[in-house]
Amino acid sequence: MRQFSPDYCAVTRRVAAFAALLCLSVTKATYAQLGPIIITDDDNEEPGPVTSNSVPFEIGDTAAGEFTGFREVIEKQELQQAGSSLAEVVATESGVQFRESGGLGSHSSISLRGSSAEQVNVYLDGILLNEASGGGVNFSDIELMQAEKVEVYKGTVPVQLGNTAIGGAVNIVSARATSAPVSSFLAGIGSFGSSRFSAAYQGPVNLLDDQTFVASISFRQSANDFPFLNDNGTIFNTADDSRERRNNGQTRSLSGFVKTGHRLWGNVKLEHALQFYDRAQGVANWRNTELGVAQLDSNNAQWRSTLRHTAAKGYWSSLWELNGSIKNELFDDRNASIGISSQMIESDTSVFGARGYWEKINSENSLSFSLKLRGESFSAFNQLRQVNATNARRMRSDFSVQGNRYYNNGATLVSASAVGFVVDDDYDIENFEQARADFTTSAVVPQLGFSHTLNDRMVMLGNVSLQKRVPSFFELFGSQGLFVGNSSLETESAANLDIGLKWNSDPSQSVDRQFSISYFHNKRDDLIVRTYNAQGVGTSQNLSRATARGVELAGGARWNTGFHLDAAITIQDTENRSNLRGETGKQLPGEAAVDGVVTAGWKNNRWKVEYEFKVNSDRYYDTGNFLTAANQRVHGMNVSRYWKDWRVDFELNNLTNQNYEDFNGYPRPGRAGFISLFYQPKALQ
Repeated sequence: MRQFSPDYCAVTRRVAAFAALLCLSVTKATYAQLGPIIITDDDNEEPGPVTSNSVPFEIGDTAAGEFTGFREVIEKQELQQAGSSLAEVVATESGVQFRESGGLGSHSSISLRGSSAEQVNVYLDGILLNEASGGGVNFSDIELMQAEKVEVYKGTVPVQLGNTAIGGAVNIVSARATSAPVSSFLAGIGSFGSSRFSAAYQGPVNLLDDQTFVASISFRQSANDFPFLNDNGTIFNTADDSRERRNNGQTRSLSGFVKTGHRLWGNVKLEHALQFYDRAQGVANWRNTELGVAQLDSNNAQWRSTLRHTAAKGYWSSLWELNGSIKNELFDDRNASIGISSQMIESDTSVFGARGYWEKINSENSLSFSLKLRGESFSAFNQLRQVNATNARRMRSDFSVQGNRYYNNGATLVSASAVGFVVDDDYDIENFEQARADFTTSAVVPQLGFSHTLNDRMVMLGNVSLQKRVPSFFELFGSQGLFVGNSSLETESAANLDIGLKWNSDPSQSVDRQFSISYFHNKRDDLIVRTYNAQGVGTSQNLSRATARGVELAGGARWNTGFHLDAAITIQDTENRSNLRGETGKQLPGEAAVDGVVTAGWKNNRWKVEYEFKVNSDRYYDTGNFLTAANQRVHGMNVSRYWKDWRVDFELNNLTNQNYEDFNGYPRPGRAGFISLFYQPKALQ
């Protein structure tokens, strides 16, 4: 086992001491319900009128009383804070780490409990956004104004999502119509040529009875020409260091979302949704040379049609859905400023899927089924060589079943489920003759969990599950920039265990306090990680064995005077247990041993002032732990001024002006400021 260094132990002691103070403390996310776990008719009643700031529960949603795993829910008010990206907001939760390749709009991803970005399933309204082509989900492609809430599932994933996930899952619930029309508007400018514009509408329309309409459009751009210290790749030689501005880091994105809903009869509702984005970004050179002009352009359109039937308690409710997407990307590096050779690769990805979900809820038990069918095709064409580099197809079916049983008048919930999949691949890869064959694999894995209400203030949760993940096309055959595929990769698997407590204070007290603690232990076989050689060329490889274990702490306090204190801390140990010399006992690359955020603020009817401190330490870029990432200590301030339905936000990030790197050779901006004007009915802010 890797021995902790004295510095790490010191950090651990400081964090443990601070954890004691968390007992004074409410996290910004919504905790699982406390008190008796009782299923009532509220989750299954016919949707009726709602106020302008509330949305109805829908079939396919995960109710707090039906789930035994560790879930955090980030509500709309927090998501719409100006200047924040989705990945940054999600990363304020314990167990979540955030990585970004540059400034505003650059590629950003998250990891859960020591997993990679590809081991985290990301959904939009229950539809999987991870593609067989791979690369993980870029959170910069998802606008906050398009979301109603974000659900973060660490470890165990609910049956409503219906896929196995080694690290966990993030489900983005799109904006939902309210009974009264609500309009929102946001415009802002900031450092390094950054600007942002968003507009949204939610509410009813009068074309048909019981018809709703949701729409939003967003635009972002940034030059990302921030200054930083370039060491030219020689960290031990300061003679060639120079202060430079980032070259070719510019980004531009346009996205839109439209959703309509119509009640056909009774409790049967038909819904259609369409989302698109168009993004262009420069791909900065690792050495930051002026000759670096590589460009990545992408556009994507997604659609879905959903039929929901919501039944009363004791009867079957159901969801039927068709969905699809088309994505086109062009990676232009004809000057070989990024990769190991000149490339101009155009790729196309198309997805068509269908899913069904059924559930029946009674007073003492519930039963749920999920079935998903998905077909994906991926092709890549090298325009410089006029040949098809890749043609791949994946047909996949996922199924899951879950049974819940309630005991002690609803105080105890026991949940058992099974999740399975069948994957059939067909490859035709240039220069990979051995890949010209079919590949089929399947698995069925169990999940078991419990939730027990100890008293009116405390709930205990525990889960154990097995998980599987098939490697993506990019991991197998990818060749883009400084990355090459590995066609011999095996399916990775994991055994996950977690247990923890959640507590809240007596609501009659003057201070609203909440606290949670959880322990997780994940054993992973054939784990896929990315490694890089001395030239910076990366590839994926299987580790025979690895573990990730740690403790998550979260808590906060809110005073009736307007003050609040929130904190989320994760202490984890990710250990490589392979038999490779020089790597056994080392920490898995990219994952920090200590990660956390503390927020303190005050708010009244006119002003809001908030300070945020983020820490990320003990992290390495490589499997041998030779390339050490700098420990991050990031301070930020936000000030908001309210006038009726208007709000002006002033944001100042990274007060100490440090250019930290989440990816080796790709710094993030130093000190940066933003000012935004936001309009929305004040009751919803």
